[in-house]
Formats: sequence, C-alpha cells, structure tokens
Amino acid sequence: MWGSKIIIIAFFVSLVFFATHLTAGLLLQVGKYPVKKTALLWGSAGIFLFLDCYFSFLFLSKPWRMPVALTLSYLYFWGIYIHVSADGFWKKCYLWITYGCVFCISLSSSFLGCYVLMPDGSETFVYFIRGVIYSVICFVIFIVYYKYGRPVVREISGFRTKSWMSLSLVSMIYFVAFVILLSRISADNGVNSDTVLLFSLLVCSFAMASILIISNIHQMRKEARDELVRQNVEYLISYVENARKTEQENRRIRHDLRHHDEQIAAMAREGNTEGILAYLGQNREASESFPAWCSNVTVNGILGSYAGKAKEAGVEYIAQADTPAQSPVADVDFVAILANLLENALNACAARKSPGPIQVHIRNVGNKTVIAVSNPCSPDLKLENGLPAARDIGIDSIISSSVKYHGEINYEVQEGICTACVILNP
Repeated sequence: MWGSKIIIIAFFVSLVFFATHLTAGLLLQVGKYPVKKTALLWGSAGIFLFLDCYFSFLFLSKPWRMPVALTLSYLYFWGIYIHVSADGFWKKCYLWITYGCVFCISLSSSFLGCYVLMPDGSETFVYFIRGVIYSVICFVIFIVYYKYGRPVVREISGFRTKSWMSLSLVSMIYFVAFVILLSRISADNGVNSDTVLLFSLLVCSFAMASILIISNIHQMRKEARDELVRQNVEYLISYVENARKTEQENRRIRHDLRHHDEQIAAMAREGNTEGILAYLGQNREASESFPAWCSNVTVNGILGSYAGKAKEAGVEYIAQADTPAQSPVADVDFVAILANLLENALNACAARKSPGPIQVHIRNVGNKTVIAVSNPCSPDLKLENGLPAARDIGIDSIISSSVKYHGEINYEVQEGICTACVILNP
C-alpha cells in the first residue's frame, strides 16, 4: 500500500506542479512582503502540494487521483497568491484564472501526447512523460509572458474593479470548460476524435478571446499612462507656480535691499543690537520661503510644492530628506510615489479637518531608498494586506512604480496616525 511506485509518482507529480505553480505565482505577483516571509508562504504551499498528491494517489482510485490532487493544489496556490500579491483582488483573480486555463491546456496536451506516443506504456513512465510535456508547454508560455506580457500588465491599475471583474468572468467561463474537457480526456483513456476536435475548437476560441482581452489591456495601459502624465503635469504646474512665487519674493527682497541696509544702519547707530538680530531673522525667514530639503531637484520640488499646499490648508508640515542630486530612482517614479503619498496625506487631514502634522522622511540606507509619510487618519480607515482597503489611482501608481525597484509597501495605523512606508531597491 505504501509502495515505492506510489511515492515516486506522487513526488514527481508534486514536484512538477510545484515548479509550474510557483513560477506562475512569482511571475504574476506584485511583491508585498519581505523575501523571507514570501518564501515561507510559498514553501508552505509546496508542502501542502506534496501531501495533497501523496494522499490522493495513496487513498483514491485512479479516476479520482488527478482531479482531486489538481483541484486542491490549484486552489491552495490561488489563496497564497492572493495573499502575497499587493495588486487589486480582481486583477489577481483574472491572472490566476487565466493561468488555470494555460494549466488545463498544457495538461490536456500532455494526456493526448501520451495517448499517441505510448498507449501501452507503464504507469510510472507515462506520468514522467506527461510531466515533461506539461512542463515544456508551461515554461514556453511563461517565457513569452515574462518578455512581452508582464511589463504591460504591471503598468495597469489593479483597482479598476469593473474591468478586471469582467475579464475574470470571461476567463472563468473558459476555465470551467477546460476543466470539464480535461476530465473527459482523462476518462477517455485514449484518443477520442470528438474530444480532440472539441479541445482544438476550445483552444482556438480561447486564443481569439485572449487577443481581444490583450487589446482591452492595451487600452487600459494607455489610460493608466495618460493618468500618470496628468499627475505629472499637475505636479509640474504646481512646482512652477511655487518657483514663480519664490522668484517674485526674492526680487522684492533684492529690490528692497537698500531700505533694509538703511534700517540696519539706523539701528546700529542707536546701538540696538537685539533689534538688528530680530530684523535679520525676519529677513532670513522671508528669503527661505522656498527651502531646500535635499540636493535632488525633483524631490525638493515635490516637498516644496506640498509644503505650500499644507501651509494654505493650515496643516503642519515636517519634512526631512537626504536624496542625492543623482538618484537611481527616476524622477517620474518619485512623482508617482512621493507626490501621491503626500496628496493622500493632505486629503486625509482635510477630511478630518486636522492641523496635522504631516511628517515626511526620505532616507538612503545602503542601496535602498526609504520613503515614509505619516499623518492623522480617519478611525474608519481599514487596511487589507498592508494596504488601504479602499484604493484609488494614486495608490495604484505608487504600487506600479515601486514594482520597478522590487519595492516593499506597507501601511500601518497606530493611535489615529497612518504611516505609509515604501522601500525601494534600485
């Protein structure tokens, strides 16, 4: 009952499925947790998969072994993927269900291939050949997706709920059809011309539907880029406006410099030292209305822009930064991450009518760039997997830009203060 053949087959099947499921999960996920925690979660999925396959092969009859093992392992890996990825829920569902369709197509092809190549082969050898055929098909598709599909998909908002929900439902219809057909192919125990024809038609239909979905995804990508461009334009307009106001103020100060000199000279003749110091302090404060927090022009511009907005809103604003002039983080990504964090913080203070403070800390620690923004928040703010449950395009822009740098994003709420921390690894 506990024979070596069962152990060998169960181990090989679980190893093949684990390799493909894990590769799919890593390709599709948007990192949310540190590497150690992510590895631990995926590792637990591997242990579950081995036990699932082993006990399915050990205790179930042949017709039920593969369906039960596949179903349980696929659903368990789906749950792990949903948990470890920082993307929107329906986007994650669409990606994993689509992978399920690829999974069924590859497995069905391996069944049909073995029926043709070795109709009388031994059980162990047949499982081995199936695994090889299935793995080759899956990994070819993975390579194509990694090169062409992944960069496009990662640019698109994961929180366009309606769009991703519609795509998920389409994929789910195909997934159910492929599962039914896979069960039929497995039960035929041989090549059935009607089943092969139906399988071919379904694959062609899925391919055509995928082409339409890809065009839809490209349209969503264009909209996402347009939205990011709009945000950049808004920031630049605000930055230029602040710079213009500062330049006007500096011109005024230079124009009035003669009067300042006369005022200081008059106080000096009177021996009014304290008055001179107080006057110079006022003049310095006026000339530093557009302060420099760091040597990076973009970061300094963003911090200055939101310092002005916070002052107009009556919100206390504290910022510290040590970003070098030449940062490995692109300017457009600083805009997407830092400007959106500050915009959300300012909106949270406005919603609560809170005077703040908004605190910003930007540090370079080794090769990492750490951005932390904290602000008072609503007691009703709910977090889901380290991110706000109610998300908008701003948070999606933060996630999309962080992915480029293998970033980690985490929100925490303590005693009414929300702290958003983004760690980039450029």
